[in-house]
Amino acid sequence: MTLIGLELSDAGIMAADSQSGQLLPVDGQDTHSPGFALPEKSGLLVGKAAESKAHLFPRQIINHFWDHLSTDPLAQPGRHGPQSTAEIAYQHLDHIWQHIQKNGDEIIIGVPGFYSRQQLGLVLGIANELSIPVKGFVPLALAAAPGAHPGKMILHLDIHLHRLEVTYLKQEQQLTVAASLTGTDRGLIHLHRQWAETVGQEFVSSTRFDPFHQAASEQELYDRLPGILYNLQHSPSIAFDMTGGSRTYGITLTRDLIAGKAASVYAEIIKLIERLQKQHGDNDPAVALYLSQRLARLPGCKETLGKLGFAEMFELEEGAGARGILKIWHQLSDQSANNEISYFTSRPLPPSGSVQVNKQPKDTSADVRPTHLLYRSLAYPITDKPLAIGRARDGEPNDITITDETAGVSPGHFTVALVGRDIVLHDMSAQGTFVDERRVNGNTTLKLGQIIRVGTSGEQLQVIALMER
Repeated sequence: MTLIGLELSDAGIMAADSQSGQLLPVDGQDTHSPGFALPEKSGLLVGKAAESKAHLFPRQIINHFWDHLSTDPLAQPGRHGPQSTAEIAYQHLDHIWQHIQKNGDEIIIGVPGFYSRQQLGLVLGIANELSIPVKGFVPLALAAAPGAHPGKMILHLDIHLHRLEVTYLKQEQQLTVAASLTGTDRGLIHLHRQWAETVGQEFVSSTRFDPFHQAASEQELYDRLPGILYNLQHSPSIAFDMTGGSRTYGITLTRDLIAGKAASVYAEIIKLIERLQKQHGDNDPAVALYLSQRLARLPGCKETLGKLGFAEMFELEEGAGARGILKIWHQLSDQSANNEISYFTSRPLPPSGSVQVNKQPKDTSADVRPTHLLYRSLAYPITDKPLAIGRARDGEPNDITITDETAGVSPGHFTVALVGRDIVLHDMSAQGTFVDERRVNGNTTLKLGQIIRVGTSGEQLQVIALMER
């Protein structure tokens, strides 16, 4: 029996297998598949492919189907398209299952804590229709929690496309989901809109170029937004350029500017924390905060929460829910008295002091992690600090500068960095970055031996690994 852990969040569904513990490609080469859908004449486009067209067809895009999962008719159903959010969720889960079913024969699903019993039943019904062998359900917060903290409240913090979620995990003989609060209309959709509009305003005020004037440039801005956010985690400011017509326009973005636009969302998180502390805390105890990667990566989030004097913060690894399910499933299955599919809201209490976040597994000869980028016979090390690649530019230099063939190469074309267990490429270019001749939309996880082509220049880099002595 090989288990697959599935993390069900509309911000990005992820899966891990029990043999390697690694995240699996669920959407092309990507290890996460966002909850977007676009009805087309040829069928329903879902996941990354739909997200990449969200601002080209804003009236047709659907991104609330996991959040509002039901069989109720859509407000404006298409003549030949899906009639309910459940039908769209069926198509999305089918798309993901086609990618991962070869990796296991049983699946455990981690679900948001705000899902009702009816919605859990719908997920199970969809899975049964797709012949997906579901063994059970676990709240994502319970699956992701890595350890115990005697004398402290444990709160798991997460962000989805349309809402924030803060979950209180009570410590007694068991670790139990005791309460959950959500902040609606404060999810990634809201934040991305705020940030994209801010970048657009910076372009207009500095260069008169308006990325929102045309749908194509608006979509490009949203596609490159994850790269902007990622680089601002590691640098107080970055240069960012876009092409409009025959000209290239450049601005400088600062971490303070982007973080400031998220202040109201971070304030809402603190309100939810304080509400749970007031309702369930015992004499105002200290708090252990578990931050999902989705939340921890947002510029300014950790800095804001770090100012809470009563809280100790732990950043969880990417896909902590999917990976955590696999680690605790033997404990949960022992609690089940029969073979029925159960929804587990408690688990044996982990040992005190067992908190381990972003733990790096040892490499094996069968799964060697890339360590360097090879360009023109020189190997450049990949670390958690983004490696910047592009043509020569004024101001901050690149780590790898494309000098000979620069046509179609942006000054800051793309970055590569170690993110948790993955080597992640973030595209920042107007002309595109291609991995094994497939264009990258936003970001992608790199694998050993892959070839990266820089725009239309023909310049290539290879993903390699240097072996230890």
